[in-house]
Amino acid sequence: SSVVPPVFNAVCTGVIKLTGLNPMVVGPGIKTGLNIQMDDPASVGSDRIVIAVAALLEYAPPLLLVDLGTATTIEVVDQGNTYLGGAIMPGVRVSAEALSSRAAQLPGIQLDRPRRLIGKNTVECMRSGIMYGNAGMIDGILEHMEEELGEPATIIATGGLSRFVVPLCKHKIIYDDALLLKGLMILYEKNKA
Repeated sequence: SSVVPPVFNAVCTGVIKLTGLNPMVVGPGIKTGLNIQMDDPASVGSDRIVIAVAALLEYAPPLLLVDLGTATTIEVVDQGNTYLGGAIMPGVRVSAEALSSRAAQLPGIQLDRPRRLIGKNTVECMRSGIMYGNAGMIDGILEHMEEELGEPATIIATGGLSRFVVPLCKHKIIYDDALLLKGLMILYEKNKA
């Protein structure tokens, strides 16, 4: 379900060479069980669909699914397996890289949980700004999405930096680092020959 074309092509080619089998690819035509209510359902990233499929099997909808990867995405899934859409923001690492590459005197930093919010040096200030800033952005969008839904939702987070950002959020967020892998297994079972 890679959404990075060079990685996707390399992995597909490698799988075929090693196994002689064509890998199952998440995309248009695969059975997901989702009713995708988007202007162009085929344009939705396969990773976003995969986590929605997994979350629906384990958690009570409506769902708000936060994925902190290269981009930070939030998906909305309601009762009836309807994928309503979501939001896409710059990822935590992308934000940090943009800051250090565009501001001449700001260094690249390690992204992990800040020791405190009020930093005492440039690196601490950047780390707290980036990590708490992303947590605040996520909290704000979750609040607005619940308002638009008209009801509270179950909120699940996944993705590489979730374990650092989720504890900084004010919302009750369930951390599930295996959501994508669970979804891939579910889709494989639904679609195997």
